[in-house]
Amino acid sequence: MRTFKILSILLACSMLLSGCDFFRSMLGKPTSEEINQIRMEKEAAAAARRDSLARVKAAGDSLAQAVQTTNTPLDAKYYVMMGCFKIHDNAVNFKSFLERKGYTVYVFDFKNGYEAIAIYGSDDYADAYRVMDKTMETGFCPYDIWIYDASTNLHE
Repeated sequence: MRTFKILSILLACSMLLSGCDFFRSMLGKPTSEEINQIRMEKEAAAAARRDSLARVKAAGDSLAQAVQTTNTPLDAKYYVMMGCFKIHDNAVNFKSFLERKGYTVYVFDFKNGYEAIAIYGSDDYADAYRVMDKTMETGFCPYDIWIYDASTNLHE
């Protein structure tokens, strides 16, 4: 009985002195330092996104101005792609939707049978990325927007 009391007291003291991090590390869980580091990394990434958006807004470039300077199809190296469709009717419907929104729309027929819809072409990747980023701020932007490098020749 005496041994049980001594072990109980030692266990209670070790819990009080070592804290939760000791037991969390024994169980393979993140410690409070690791949790704080993850939280700080997330906050830094969010701050970087806010700064990036602020720089774009401060530049004063509107998406409409960027789209007006669009190159003709296949004259540019990079294109902001809004969607890719296997069913032709879906591509036509989305193309007409984007045209109603005021975009100049390019259609790429890929070799795998898909039709891809682009709204902007540029020879500068940073310029295409800027337009893509600006487009993502709109309410109708699809989640799978991407930049297509025409030099890959995946289109016909």
